[in-house]
Amino acid sequence: MGKTVSEIISAMKLNVLTDVYRPDALIEKGYAGDMLSHVMAHLQTGECWFTILNSMNVIAVASLNECPLVILTEDVVLQDPVMEKAKTEEICVCSTALDTYTACSVLAGILETAEA
Repeated sequence: MGKTVSEIISAMKLNVLTDVYRPDALIEKGYAGDMLSHVMAHLQTGECWFTILNSMNVIAVASLNECPLVILTEDVVLQDPVMEKAKTEEICVCSTALDTYTACSVLAGILETAEA
């Protein structure tokens, strides 16, 4: 069933770094990865992406894979040029203090309750 981008931002108490461009986009699963070539090959539409990477390539991969939500874990800070690129590509980028494993676990719990 999934949850919308807006519902996930609220439920996970994420720090929104860019605008929320597709608040009603449905997220059915999360994907965690920091090797861009691997993420590019495996990230699916309808997944939010958890990463510690902060580069233009993150935004390019998210855009290519139609990923509506990128979550930077471990309080990674988005550099201004990367933030501007995210805005241009209309990719919502958020951050959390949680490590990647914990953030994925939180999302899994949110999505499980959506199915119940």
